[in-house]
Amino acid sequence: MIKTQNGTIKRIGKSWYGRWREPALVDGKIQRVQRFVKLTDVDDRYRSKADVRPLLAEKLRPLNEGRTDARSTLTLALFVSDYYLPYGRESFKPSTIHGYTKLWRDGICPGVGEIRLRDFKTVDAANLLTALACKGWGKRSLQHAKSLLSGIFTYAKNLGVLDGVNPVQGTMIPRKAAAPGETHATTPEEAIEILELLERAKDVTPHQRIQAQVAIGLVFFAGLRPGEARGARWEDYNGKTLYVKQSVWRKHTTNPKTASAAKPVPVIEPLRELLAELRDADGKPEVGPILRGVLGGKPLNLDMLAREVIRPAVLNPANYEPDAKRLTWHGYYAFRRGIATLASSVSRDPMAAKGLLRHSSVNTTLTHYIKDVPEVTENAMNQVELLFTQLEGSVQ
Repeated sequence: MIKTQNGTIKRIGKSWYGRWREPALVDGKIQRVQRFVKLTDVDDRYRSKADVRPLLAEKLRPLNEGRTDARSTLTLALFVSDYYLPYGRESFKPSTIHGYTKLWRDGICPGVGEIRLRDFKTVDAANLLTALACKGWGKRSLQHAKSLLSGIFTYAKNLGVLDGVNPVQGTMIPRKAAAPGETHATTPEEAIEILELLERAKDVTPHQRIQAQVAIGLVFFAGLRPGEARGARWEDYNGKTLYVKQSVWRKHTTNPKTASAAKPVPVIEPLRELLAELRDADGKPEVGPILRGVLGGKPLNLDMLAREVIRPAVLNPANYEPDAKRLTWHGYYAFRRGIATLASSVSRDPMAAKGLLRHSSVNTTLTHYIKDVPEVTENAMNQVELLFTQLEGSVQ
């Protein structure tokens, strides 16, 4: 039988406080501890203890109804370190939990880490997002912070630590937060120019050049994510189709990002030619990473490849033809956005881009990948193939 308690009310200065006992985790053990919490200010509405009693009764209701868990007395910081992050390491991809850990440590924890789970309110989340917005966080970063914070409370509810509404769900993103910056979608002309720049780069070895071109080709022509390009293997390529079966992030090899991502992608002629050249250069391997590093045949570090090979080739004026337009390196995802835009424009159907990128929702494709690129016509993909054929002829 649950023993109910009424608690006591005390006025101190211009404030009303409530005192009661409840179970709490102390050094890993459940102990009954005393709580002394401010309930409200003294004003015309709360002039006497009788006026304040309903506020204390509401505080004590979960305790008296047996709906409290001692873990709810943990601070958010302790709950995340002891429960949520261990759960995340078992449930999420390594890259995801790495990002969550950094976001929690650097952004969220300093603002709300000392608040107890049971005491956390929507206003605490709102104040956190407002403070982060004042530090220059944009709407997308704030949305990520809100999503992670909400996920923490959802996990607490699933453990039975908390009951009731998730306090983060009603939190609004500050209107004055900066909107996400416009991202770049590489055009076919830009992709061709970058591949030509790699051909002309004098400080790039032939093997570095073809690896860089294949890396770009896998992201642009096949629509792979960089991690999927790292995970691409010769045994998953039959000359016409590449089966996306794994993704590599740092030293971790996992399944593709989603179930819909684990699908084959067509390999068109420009990419087939680049793959054939790389395969010949590597001794015609039948298995193993298509993009392999120097030591032990491990997947190549694409960030290093971009930093040491592609970016210098793109930014070096000596690699450009006279009067040619200078380009900027926008990262691998610009190529993925570029092929999504091209596929959608050619087919006049965003579902074509969704299928190539293997998104689970077409909204993701429309929101983050398809860009408005002028002068892209229905025969754009044929033009790309033709231009690359011409490029190959000019190199030989």
